[in-house]
Amino acid sequence: MTAAPGWYDAGTPGELRWWDGTRWTGQVAAAGPTAGPPPSHQAPAQPGSPSGTAAGPQPGWYPTGPDQLRWWDGSHWTGLRVKDGKPGTDWATTEQPTLAWVFASVFLVLSLSQFSLGLLSSHLSFNGVPLLLVSILWFGIAAKTTAVRRIPRPTGAPTVIDAVRPLPGEQDGPGAGWYDVSSRATRWWTGSRWAQYVGTQYGIRPTFHGARAFRTYLVLCWVLLGIGVLGLLVGVVLVVNGSDDSYAFLGAAIGIAVIAGGVLFGVLGGVLLAMSRTQRRLLLLPELPPSR
Repeated sequence: MTAAPGWYDAGTPGELRWWDGTRWTGQVAAAGPTAGPPPSHQAPAQPGSPSGTAAGPQPGWYPTGPDQLRWWDGSHWTGLRVKDGKPGTDWATTEQPTLAWVFASVFLVLSLSQFSLGLLSSHLSFNGVPLLLVSILWFGIAAKTTAVRRIPRPTGAPTVIDAVRPLPGEQDGPGAGWYDVSSRATRWWTGSRWAQYVGTQYGIRPTFHGARAFRTYLVLCWVLLGIGVLGLLVGVVLVVNGSDDSYAFLGAAIGIAVIAGGVLFGVLGGVLLAMSRTQRRLLLLPELPPSR
């Protein structure tokens, strides 16, 4: 049985070589934690198959519960899973759980600040509610990802079912290999069709959830932009009305804080929207075969 794609000991001390599922490539890396796939399509370098041991369990689908498989990328579990025979993803997942905890804490502090400013004024304020909801969302993402990472490492061989094929390394025509789909990601081409697997800086990732994820991504972009515009409008109103209030300074401070939050959300939504083309290439299958 052919070994799964991954970094393997090819006989050179302190060095790993990338095995694409059928042959050695010219891509090498220093021995250590499992890296992602090569950054671009490479010609074969050596014949044969991996003669050493992989740096940890091979990337693949492993059982983590009744009627459930989860994708192991060679170093840790991911949010990609197959449940009841259908590939998908967890409700929330991130590649960097530590950063998610940081985001959650920052938005919590911002929301508490908004509530504190509201308590000091003579008006009931709900300005901190959107920030609190974002904080709760990030806490949920961080907690879910952390829980997944703590699942015991897989044992045995990966499970292969038709729903997850073609896998990286499978070939059904000439020219099979990893091809660039963005500046920092590659996708496996079997020789006649694209596979639902991309190689990123984090490793090999399935994209069976791509269509739904891309739609959710666009909705998120426009929601953030909408919150940003709303925050700007509410902030301006508070600043203007605050000038006629006995707590003029406090009203202006609250308005400026709301405007700052609106700018933050607006900029974030705009940046994410500008990145949508890259996300589309990463999540959706290309319409055309790779150019050789």
